[in-house]
Amino acid sequence: MATAGAGAQQVLAGIIVGNFSESSDSDDEDQRLIRQPFTIRQISEKILYQQTRLNREVFNLKVLDLLTPYLTPNKKKGRYQHLTPMQKLYVALQFYATGSYQRLVGSSGRMSPSEVCQAIREVTDAFVAVSPQFIIFPDAEEYPAVKQNFYRLGITRHGRGFPHVLGAIDCTHVRIQAPTNRPEQYLNRHIYHSINVQLIVGPDLIIYNVFAEYPGSNHNSYIWRNSAVRDGLANGYFGEGWLVGDSGYPLEPWIMTPVGQVNTPAELLYNSVHISTRNPVERTNGVLKSRWRVLDSPLKYSPRKVCAITTACCVLHNICTRHNSGVNNLQEYLLHDDFPCQEPPNPNYANIRQNLIEQHFT
Repeated sequence: MATAGAGAQQVLAGIIVGNFSESSDSDDEDQRLIRQPFTIRQISEKILYQQTRLNREVFNLKVLDLLTPYLTPNKKKGRYQHLTPMQKLYVALQFYATGSYQRLVGSSGRMSPSEVCQAIREVTDAFVAVSPQFIIFPDAEEYPAVKQNFYRLGITRHGRGFPHVLGAIDCTHVRIQAPTNRPEQYLNRHIYHSINVQLIVGPDLIIYNVFAEYPGSNHNSYIWRNSAVRDGLANGYFGEGWLVGDSGYPLEPWIMTPVGQVNTPAELLYNSVHISTRNPVERTNGVLKSRWRVLDSPLKYSPRKVCAITTACCVLHNICTRHNSGVNNLQEYLLHDDFPCQEPPNPNYANIRQNLIEQHFT
């Protein structure tokens, strides 16, 4: 058996490669492979984290145990017969972490492209199935702490906090290759094809909601208008408060945006605190794409599958964040506004924001 260091080079996707040729068809060899199932104990903690972005405890106890009931047993005879949920999860996580399907197939040696594809599909579907357990808004008892933590973000830098914040909202583009059906709809303003994904996050970078459905040519404000969360806020399901979003969103009673043309010191302070308060969503975008590089790679899957992969990565992001999985050396994106929303401001909504400025930022 290889040592932990050597095993990291010889093991991929749960297939023990060893030092024998691909052409060997020995029955004894097949039996030896089946009798030696893969385990991540063969991989050092450092290599495991580099390959999957998870430490051993989170891999085994938080993710593998969670997904195992959703992963079908492999029924193919021969060398693939011993594929386990652990092996399928291992190869899928490497795909999410690197974004390179070809690299997985080229390195596995004992795993065909169809097997790799099947593992990724099964694990992705499993993450989507469990996503309501992990991507969820706080309940009524948790929201006072959420609002307080958002408020502290402004206090820390400006001595003034933004009150009643329920979440920070923004969209991020997930790259795809041009689909065969209506590719122009997926061409975004950055001149590449994408899905425009709406995220709502908390002050601790936990994702409360992911809305991955619309092609990249759609503006943030359009996606927001078609969001179930907007309807919920408008109908009072979330209680008192609002989201904070950049100028790509319309000013509404349930979403506070920056002041476009600043005329007073109070408005300047409001804008400064607003930037600090919505910073978590920008940081989340950066951490999400840096940890799961598949989201910043031009994926060759259909838009529907890309949306599922995006949801899977958001579930993993929340698991990693809740269990303090390190974010060292992960990129954090700079704050930037989308193209300003072209909708004319509602005077009544502008009054709500102006009252907020006068009460809290003068």
